[in-house]
Amino acid sequence: MATCLARPLLFARGGGAMARYTVRAYSSLSERLQHELTTRKIPLFYDYLHPQPSHLLNLSLCDLLPKTASTPVHTNTSLPSITNPSPLPLAHHLIYFPPQVTLSQLLPDGTDVLHTPGDPFHRRLWAGGNLRFPATSPLLDGRRAVCIESIRNVSVKGREGDEKVIVRIERRMGTVPEGEFEAQTRHRIWTEDEALAGEAAVIENRDLIFMRTKSAAEIKADQALFGDPGRIVKAPGGATLRHSITPNKSLLFRFSALTFNAHSIHLDKNYTQNEEGYRNLLVHGPLTLTLLLSVLERHFHDLGLRVEHIDYKNLAPLFVDEVLTVCGKPRDGDAWDVWIEGPQGGLAVRGTVRTCGV
Repeated sequence: MATCLARPLLFARGGGAMARYTVRAYSSLSERLQHELTTRKIPLFYDYLHPQPSHLLNLSLCDLLPKTASTPVHTNTSLPSITNPSPLPLAHHLIYFPPQVTLSQLLPDGTDVLHTPGDPFHRRLWAGGNLRFPATSPLLDGRRAVCIESIRNVSVKGREGDEKVIVRIERRMGTVPEGEFEAQTRHRIWTEDEALAGEAAVIENRDLIFMRTKSAAEIKADQALFGDPGRIVKAPGGATLRHSITPNKSLLFRFSALTFNAHSIHLDKNYTQNEEGYRNLLVHGPLTLTLLLSVLERHFHDLGLRVEHIDYKNLAPLFVDEVLTVCGKPRDGDAWDVWIEGPQGGLAVRGTVRTCGV
């Protein structure tokens, strides 16, 4: 990659009107973004673990999930009481701790500025990540909680002029007492060593890919292929778990609302086709993860298991009103291979789950 000098970063030495400054230059785009993004301090996201958001997500998913031996015959649509709280369900942390940004902190596509590498990388996709649950799931009893976000790593891939910036974000979630100072909270929950859990109940890493805006010619070429299924990656065989779901526009809207997510690729078909070059609205990355984990949670419950850790990659887009199929099969020991197939049976999401006893 050719040398790319960053815009100058000025560091003051001394004080007063005659303070001296030095200019820091970088040998590559990758080095510049690694420094700028990993040193970016993201504000703490506080929330209260009330049952309402989780309850609304349950109502949005209940008709789509498999019916198992432990599934209630009738869906309870009444809001649960915090006097008899339930644990936070698997993946439901995704609808708490929404990005606390103003309208002026949203980009033209509806995404926020918290993790963006800046111009010219204006398009964003969710590439995958991992989740681990080192502690007992917190109760939905209204207690105060926090999400600590940090950008752990940045990499740049692709030829010059067509680079993709991959930003790895770590999110650590845990409960906090009222009145605790920010420094105390960070000391308890965040750790310099990523392998250590601190006092976090949920630790999530997510990989976001940022890309350049497509040219008119690229959009036109994409639109010409809207009826073509494209390259299909063969999915694994031998699934012992298969469950199909067709996400519709109402589900996408509800999930966008619950997560405070205004990204236009999930809400505006005209934008998605004419600005991003996709044939229809895309299913959110975190919604895909929620569907995968929610199906697994029901399946594993009847086996006396729970998810302890998951690694996953999003390999192909999933679209509104198109069937997706959650699949899984056990491996050696406590591991499972899990994946999601698209409407033609191609591999869209691939992952590995480690389980433990309930």
